[in-house]
Amino acid sequence: MTHDAQRVRLHERWNVAPASDGGRSPAFLGTQAPPGSLVLVSGNGDAARARILPAELAAPLGELARRGDSGMTEVDLPSPLVRALELDGTLRVSPRGLPARPWREQAASDTSTSVSALGWAALLDRLTPDQLARRLYFFGRLPVAPRWLRELPDEPSVSRWLGLGFLALEAAGFHPLPRTPDTWVWRRWARAHTRASSKLYVCCLPRDLPYAVRACERVLRDRAVAGFKLGFDLPTVLRPDKFVVYLTDQGQADAVATEIVGLLGAVKAQPLPFTATSSAGSLVAQAVDPEDWEGRPAWHERASWRLNICRLAAETLWASQDLAVRDRVAAALERLALAGVDTGTWTWTEEAA
Repeated sequence: MTHDAQRVRLHERWNVAPASDGGRSPAFLGTQAPPGSLVLVSGNGDAARARILPAELAAPLGELARRGDSGMTEVDLPSPLVRALELDGTLRVSPRGLPARPWREQAASDTSTSVSALGWAALLDRLTPDQLARRLYFFGRLPVAPRWLRELPDEPSVSRWLGLGFLALEAAGFHPLPRTPDTWVWRRWARAHTRASSKLYVCCLPRDLPYAVRACERVLRDRAVAGFKLGFDLPTVLRPDKFVVYLTDQGQADAVATEIVGLLGAVKAQPLPFTATSSAGSLVAQAVDPEDWEGRPAWHERASWRLNICRLAAETLWASQDLAVRDRVAAALERLALAGVDTGTWTWTEEAA
């Protein structure tokens, strides 16, 4: 089958959202989408499911939705972008292409926590993409055992357990940030007039978190630190990414990670998928969040590095349910690579689709 013989159409799971009188805001959302963007809504009528596509995709995908089934050469999009949209279930390409060989080989041989998480999620074939994304995001979280419930039944008990009263945060220039619907499980602190460029995850076991916070006090006072956050309910305390340090300069990441590991000593790590291992080892992982996009509506939660990966992987796993488990993992790896993620190091690359 040649490239020219392939047929392309908008996946049947999606419809183009109807616009309001102004032509920009999907009528059912009751709020503005970014100007020029294309909003797809669930084809089964679920108004809670929506996908915002950037302006550069609005015209070609809008035209494709109007025409229906089209030849590959009629689609005004580069082939890598069509492939990315096929993998994550935005487009239906017939006949479909299997994942490329490098991703099949990685799916078969890579035993890392990240690829293991994808393989586990590929077995959950009755979940929606949103449910799969949540499962991937929380992979590695320990169960809420009765002992933990007795020790940390509420937020005040978490605060006392962490010993935050012993940290002179104000003296170090930190101020607490307000809680929002997206951040209510966290307590967050930031320095005024600083901007984070990257972040470190201190992936200690839950039992070691109070010690880790106190041991890192000297690091938190460093001017390279823009802020930090701590899990403040029991399920978040049990996550691998329970303690996150934000840096003003990505170039300082390895030095700060090395200092943290030196201060913590022989503390064991709780593996965290979809993050880059620092030069200091697995106890401190690192990541750089995607850039926010202008015009993002308030109802569309900004994606962090890990949330972005989990969403893309979940959409691809869902869209490839007819494939074998290993090929589903390979498809997710290929889609992430097309989005600019190096799935060997879990860092950004230069090219993205």
